[in-house]
Amino acid sequence: SGGMGQVFKAVHTRLDRLVAVKLLPARRLGDDQAVARFQREMRVIGQLSHPAIVQATDAGEVDGTHFLVMEYVEGCDLNTLAKVCGPLSVADACEIARQTAVGLEYAHQQGIVHRDIKPSNLMLSRTPNVSLKILDLGLALLSGVQAPVDELTTVGQLMGTLDYMAPEQLEDSH
Repeated sequence: SGGMGQVFKAVHTRLDRLVAVKLLPARRLGDDQAVARFQREMRVIGQLSHPAIVQATDAGEVDGTHFLVMEYVEGCDLNTLAKVCGPLSVADACEIARQTAVGLEYAHQQGIVHRDIKPSNLMLSRTPNVSLKILDLGLALLSGVQAPVDELTTVGQLMGTLDYMAPEQLEDSH
């Protein structure tokens, strides 16, 4: 669970595979900005196709419940890994930083800025070749032609997680 949703491990019955389903909590349904951000996350993740970014497989609304279906990544996020294992080796930290940078560069080429990169939004998969997946694009900023105005932020509103934010984000979330 996070500020903008709950994620559940589920089985996609028609595709017969594990998936992750993110739901907008019922308590947020009356919040137009929360619904708009969730819908924006659906659009953003749907535009991206890269090995370092979690893939969406479906999205929509059923009986007022907004959902986003994504690939299920078996593994753990960097926040949990650091708590359990302690500091990473320099080589491992550099490889994680490299994979993150490659994924973010791809997103930037598509006109998307993540705005909330932090250890809990970086998942290490438990596949034979450990790989990184960037998660949670709910605060992503679209630029250029795709979204000429970021209508979902207001003056003085903090967009991101303070402990991991670039100083310029404090001055201007755009």
